[in-house]
Amino acid sequence: MLQEFNAPPTPNRTSEFLYLGRDASVEQRIAASCGVPFVGMRVGGVRGKTLRAQLQNSAQLASAARHATAVLEHFKPDAVLATGGYVSAPTLWAAWRKKIPAVIALPDLEPGWAIRATWRFSKQVTVSFAQVLKFFPRGRATVTGYPVRREFFQAARDAGRAHFQLDNALPAVTVFGGSQGARALNEIVRVNLPALLAATQVIHLCGAPSYAALNAERARLDPARAARYRLFEYLNEDMPLALAAADLVVARAGAATLGEFPAVGAASLLVPGLFAQGHQTKNAEFLAARGAAEILTEEKLTPAFLPTTLNLLSDRARLDAMRRAAKALAQPAAARRVVDVLHEVCA
Repeated sequence: MLQEFNAPPTPNRTSEFLYLGRDASVEQRIAASCGVPFVGMRVGGVRGKTLRAQLQNSAQLASAARHATAVLEHFKPDAVLATGGYVSAPTLWAAWRKKIPAVIALPDLEPGWAIRATWRFSKQVTVSFAQVLKFFPRGRATVTGYPVRREFFQAARDAGRAHFQLDNALPAVTVFGGSQGARALNEIVRVNLPALLAATQVIHLCGAPSYAALNAERARLDPARAARYRLFEYLNEDMPLALAAADLVVARAGAATLGEFPAVGAASLLVPGLFAQGHQTKNAEFLAARGAAEILTEEKLTPAFLPTTLNLLSDRARLDAMRRAAKALAQPAAARRVVDVLHEVCA
């Protein structure tokens, strides 16, 4: 999986990029919008699946590995950059078979099963923080930081509020749970929407599956309250502004929170998902331990979401401290460092 991460161009170098990823996915749409050639693969995970799904997805993985081998033979890349997960596994294996140097960009604080199974196919693993080095032999991992788009570092509160036409006299909350949304977050917003909108404005990225139900809920609101509710299935280009506009971000704790929230300087209330070997809990605990976030477990979401959110919004000093703590974790040179590692393995 070769990807540029929007790194600044290196003088006197030109590069070609090809993205291998999951077919019919958000990443495919993003690659198309950025003009990056994309090859889709049908591949599914194995862990946590039924026996039938495991057999089907194992067959898909084998087929994807053959597909990736053919693509690499045709494209002839100098290096492969993989972002981890089961989608990357076939390409990493194919690169190893073809003796093409590979670099894995690991954003999480702990490698998942796919990285644990495939890191030996790579020349180097880039990690977001020094705490992750312990999972790899000495010299096989490099701390680069988590590469994010430069727009996250450039996003400003005033620009975000103007873009989403928010009232500067009211606090704002941005809620999201990943590209497909998070059912638990969507439901807790739906249940508490009138009370939330009495005190704040909400930018809600709910994912396609929940959009119709939440849009119907918005239609039942008083018009003055409905005007405070910005509902979207998904945001890509505007995501930095959605984070910057918020006084508080309520979200899951996927790997992106380790890079995007510090880049923007976002104060956050994190509700880590209970999947993927507990990685989200570790991500949330990392930010909370450094004063950049508070954690709300999913078990306490129903009784605690509304009072916790409103209490944080009323504590301006606390929010300001959380924003400063998040910003202190930002690593704006991360993309350049990853590119440097790629050039090193190609040398």
